[in-house]
Amino acid sequence: MKRMICLLLALLLLCAGCAKPDRQPETESEAAPMVSLYDLRKAMLEAQPELPDMTAVSSSDENAAALFAYLSDLDYEKVEGYFLAYASDGKTADEFAVVCLKNAEDLPALEASLRAHVESRVSLYKSYAPELVKQASEAELVTEGRYMALIMCADRAAVKEAFLAGLR
Repeated sequence: MKRMICLLLALLLLCAGCAKPDRQPETESEAAPMVSLYDLRKAMLEAQPELPDMTAVSSSDENAAALFAYLSDLDYEKVEGYFLAYASDGKTADEFAVVCLKNAEDLPALEASLRAHVESRVSLYKSYAPELVKQASEAELVTEGRYMALIMCADRAAVKEAFLAGLR
């Protein structure tokens, strides 16, 4: 009986040693703490001159998950943080968003979701402001590590540079 117990304990120890360790971050950017999305938003907005009054929502808001659903249908549990800034009066197509994911493996799903968001904006502008369709349809998605930015404005290059610089 004692031999059987010792054999079982030895087997358990052997199995415990073979257990898969917890998943480690695959990239440095995935292991790094999230940058200040407030500072990043500020830099991106400052990079685009002559913006209208912008409304901003973010993951720090009380109803962050519900607000995120306006931007993306990605499961909010996969998001570490985000912000969305858009023209308050709806008279321009200026819109910026940055999403930081918990896991970079979810970037393809986020990209598909943000592309669908852009298409819905283009469709909306076609119905009431055709002059905004071009800017909306030229929106750019930029990925860096586990971050993705949606940039919809006149000077996308300057805002893209501000986004990338803010992550360094």
